[in-house]
Amino acid sequence: MILDKDGIVFAHITEFMRKIRRQRSGELGSLEHSARKSGYPIVDPETSDLLEILCRIKKPVRILEIGTCIGFSALLMLNASPLSEIITIERNPAMISPAKENFARFSAEKIRLLEGDAADILPTFTEKFDFIFLDAAKGQYPLFLKECLRLLEKGGILVCDNVLFNGRVVTKIPDIRRNKTIINRLSSFLEDLESELSVKTVILPISDGVTVSVKEECTDEKALP
Repeated sequence: MILDKDGIVFAHITEFMRKIRRQRSGELGSLEHSARKSGYPIVDPETSDLLEILCRIKKPVRILEIGTCIGFSALLMLNASPLSEIITIERNPAMISPAKENFARFSAEKIRLLEGDAADILPTFTEKFDFIFLDAAKGQYPLFLKECLRLLEKGGILVCDNVLFNGRVVTKIPDIRRNKTIINRLSSFLEDLESELSVKTVILPISDGVTVSVKEECTDEKALP
């Protein structure tokens, strides 16, 4: 069998999943289709479906997204949980402009876009969130993790995308030299996340690797059953 480009899921499995997958309809489905056709790096279909389902189950009140891209995932989460308020952070001007256009197009007044580096913005937050989606600069994940854990409410969900970096976090073989640092930092991130007692984490081998973590209601390990 042949692995797909991400080196994680067999190509025939991904092909089958996407073949039987029910496509999104309406304006949101149209945005998803056009974004993929235009080559924007929005979340993969499997990750988008996971996000939608988790938001429908959790019904979060406050959502934090680190990495807006063109706004599709923020709109997706709001559509799945209409009562949510969303703060999303993006530093790339090439993404900020279309994100603003999309938020205006959908009249998404409950989404607040903050422009700038999340590494500078996150430490200024004091209020907690019950759902956090991390999909930003992979080399910054260890730094972002510390802030995400600080800002995540007890019982809250943390979803992190692209954690296996085309499978290279497993093989430790970078495609280009500069990616060696990213691979090492993602490896440290996963080790830190798995060893963190305040959350329970599962690594899902879908898309480019996704983690889902739930913050424990009780962080005292001795008090857990």
